Amino acid sequence: MLITLDTVRADRLGCYGYPRAETPAIDGLAHDAVLFQNAYTVVPITLPSHAVMLTGTYPMWNGVRDFTSAGLPSSIPTLAEGLKRHGYATAAFVSSFVLNSMWGLSRGFDVYDDEMTPGTAPGNDLFLVTRPGNITTDRLLSWLNGNAQKPFFVWLHLYDAHSPYRAPQAFRSRHAGQPYDAAIAFDDAQVGRVLEALRRRGLYDRTLIIVTSDHGESLGEHGEAEHGFFIYNATLRVPLLVKWPAPSSGAHVVSDPVSTIDIAPTVAQAAALPTAEDRIFQGQPLSRWMAARTPPPEPVYAESYYARNSFGWHELRGLVTSKLKYVDAPEPELYDLARDPGEASNVIATHQAEAAAMQAQLEGVERKFEGVAASAPEARLDPETVEKLKSLGYVAYEAGSSTDKEATRRADPKQKIATFNQILHEGDLRRLGKNAEAAQLLAELRAREPTLYVIPFEAGENDLAWGKPQEAIAEFRAALQLHPAFDQALSGLGRACLLAGNDSKAEAAMELALRLNPRNFLTRLLLAKIYSRQNQLDKAEPDLLEVVHSHPEFGEAHSDYGIVLAKRGNYREALREIEAGIRSGYQDPISFNYLGVCYAQTGEREKALQAYEQAVRIDPRYPVPLLNLALEYQNHGEAQKARAYYRRVCDLSDKLCRQYAAQFSQ
Repeated sequence: MLITLDTVRADRLGCYGYPRAETPAIDGLAHDAVLFQNAYTVVPITLPSHAVMLTGTYPMWNGVRDFTSAGLPSSIPTLAEGLKRHGYATAAFVSSFVLNSMWGLSRGFDVYDDEMTPGTAPGNDLFLVTRPGNITTDRLLSWLNGNAQKPFFVWLHLYDAHSPYRAPQAFRSRHAGQPYDAAIAFDDAQVGRVLEALRRRGLYDRTLIIVTSDHGESLGEHGEAEHGFFIYNATLRVPLLVKWPAPSSGAHVVSDPVSTIDIAPTVAQAAALPTAEDRIFQGQPLSRWMAARTPPPEPVYAESYYARNSFGWHELRGLVTSKLKYVDAPEPELYDLARDPGEASNVIATHQAEAAAMQAQLEGVERKFEGVAASAPEARLDPETVEKLKSLGYVAYEAGSSTDKEATRRADPKQKIATFNQILHEGDLRRLGKNAEAAQLLAELRAREPTLYVIPFEAGENDLAWGKPQEAIAEFRAALQLHPAFDQALSGLGRACLLAGNDSKAEAAMELALRLNPRNFLTRLLLAKIYSRQNQLDKAEPDLLEVVHSHPEFGEAHSDYGIVLAKRGNYREALREIEAGIRSGYQDPISFNYLGVCYAQTGEREKALQAYEQAVRIDPRYPVPLLNLALEYQNHGEAQKARAYYRRVCDLSDKLCRQYAAQFSQ
């Protein structure tokens, strides 16, 4: 069993010495487990960190370096695939969109439970992208009821300790002013539920149990809020507890540095997978620290390509030994961890020989494990994915390509942390509706960072949210001047042109955006709306059908596809699609109007009237369903009702009033 506690620092658990911790379940497990005092994640970002743990391979090999990756390639085997081939029931229960099956980590799991909004349609709200740990744990325990009698590998992921640090009131009240501690305490309670379930079934002693985290959390150290940007130990050092099955269980503390890349080979060894299965792993089983003669510790590799891939700044790579920490950057860093565990004093000027040796070791790791990432195609994220990641605090744009000469001049992330924090803050302001404050902050950023394409792009998004499409058009064009292949800016330009009433320019921008990124299904949907509005049904229908097939939960696509079918006269099939969209929660007056048309054309008059009335309730100033109501009553001899609805049409639309005047003149 693998339990990953998202964003939990090692030094916030009781078994790692934190006096205010409320972590009795994890602390109790530590009494039966090996506690690795200095365990490090390879990447301080959720997706690539879990890719390392579930494949036992480095990011430069598996190609998952941050959220701009296209996900785990099918050519990279997973631990779950090997276990499934050898008779294990496999299941995963994850608590955040950042581990959605779209990223490829689901391969090999019989069950991959990533549903974030039980009982609702996730396509309706881009920000319903997490679920509380107790719900995820409920799912795991339910699965365990039916699978506990056979060999199993189950992974539980809890996300409550990720910003904004969610926990029920009972935990928050016990940790007043410390929401991070409260969230960790809540996750510990879920771990306790799982351990107790294993004990009740007599499985605890026989089960390999690993508890760890994907990364820590910077609580202001080095100017970083949260995680992902830097590779200091606040975000790299993670808890790692390994309870081996009896009779190998027993408390023990290992102080030598180890890596989360060692988790997959550890599980494979405990499951007695054949040697051929574990040849894929680039780590070593953690059981080596239980031998009578433990091997000498090896440096631990870490990296973050976040600054490079999203902003065009320099990447960070590093090595950690039992004594030193080296960070490769334009201004390289070396820290004496024994004397300076907070990494406050860069001693590279007085330890250049050690730094040079570690730099050479670092290059050796890169050369040895260079793989998929070196030849991976440029990733393209669709806007929905970007918005979900941004709502979780991640910026996931794709920086423009640069020449080798330009790459040598990439900015040091240490010099850009203030800019990074302000970009994140601007997004928060915009989501809160504080558009003027967001615009002022972006103006200040633009003065300092005139070549950073993200700034005019964010300004365009802010102007759209502010109801200023013409201003947004100028901003998106400015972003495209700095990064011509930025499909999200083209998509934004298309949306802005659409709102400004320029369908032809919107159509051109969206078509180009789709050529750059065919996965951009929201742009495909908007383009289909334009085609439908222009009555280009032969163009609209295939685009909508593609979105319906690729995102069957997306209600708006079903409704729009149904509208096109209705325009073609295929009313019964249109009914099925529009009803599917409405069932998913998509409440749109145009959809209800066309639902009424379909009911009327298939002989269900009462349902047609109800649908038209619902369209009017949603938008009382939408004249078309009022006109349809007037016509429906007129056709059935109810002239008084018909004229009443017609008068309401005339109050809203002179054009429709004149067009149908003759029919209601009596």
